[in-house]
Amino acid sequence: MRPGLKRLAKKTRPDSIKAEAPATGPGSEKYQRILDAAVEVIAEHGYFSSPVSAIAKRAGVADGTIYLYFKSKDDVLRTAIDSTFDKFHRQVEDEFKTLKDPREQLEYIAQVHLESHAVNRSMAVLMQTEVRQSAKFIAEFSHHHLVKYIQVVREVVRRGQQEGIFRRDVSDGVVAHCMFGAIDELLSSAVFTGRVYDSKATAAQVMDVLLSGIQAR
Repeated sequence: MRPGLKRLAKKTRPDSIKAEAPATGPGSEKYQRILDAAVEVIAEHGYFSSPVSAIAKRAGVADGTIYLYFKSKDDVLRTAIDSTFDKFHRQVEDEFKTLKDPREQLEYIAQVHLESHAVNRSMAVLMQTEVRQSAKFIAEFSHHHLVKYIQVVREVVRRGQQEGIFRRDVSDGVVAHCMFGAIDELLSSAVFTGRVYDSKATAAQVMDVLLSGIQAR
C-alpha cells in the first residue's frame, strides 16, 4: 500500500468503526427497549408465563441480545424496578430544591406516587401483582426502595415537627408507613378496578386525613 493510502486508511478506519458500533449499556435505546418490553410482557402474562423470548420479541431484538445486557430475566425485572424508583426519587429531590414547606413536600411525594399508575400502568400492575407473589422480590424491594421512601418521608415529618407544623408526640416512622400504605392501597384499587384518581387532589386528601384526622373541627 502506498504511503498516502496507508495514512488515509489509518485516519478513516477508527471513525468508520465508531460510526457502525451501536450504543450499548445503560441508557442506550436498545437497553431501554428491553426494560420496557419486560415490564409490559410480565404485566400482561405474569412472570412465569413470560419467557425471555417473548420479551426479546416485544423489544424487537434477538433472544441472545437480552443476555448481552442482563444476566437473567430476574435481572431484567430487578433493573426495571430499580430504574423506575430511581426516577421517582430524582423527581422528588429536584422538586424539593424549591418546595420547602413540609406539608407541601409530603403532598408532592404522595402525588408523584399516585401518578405512577398513569405514567407507567404496566409497572403499576407488575408492582401490585407479580412482585407481591415473590418473597425474594418483596424482600429486595423493601430493602432497597421502601427503606429509602420511608426515610425521605420521615425526614420531612421530623423537619415539620421541628418547625412546629406537625405534632411532636407522633412517630415519624408510623406516619411514613401509614402514608405509603394508604397510597399503595389506592394504587391497588386503580389497578384492579380501573378507577381513575386525580393524583393531586387525592394526594391532598390523603395527607389531610393523615395529618388532621377525620374528626370534624
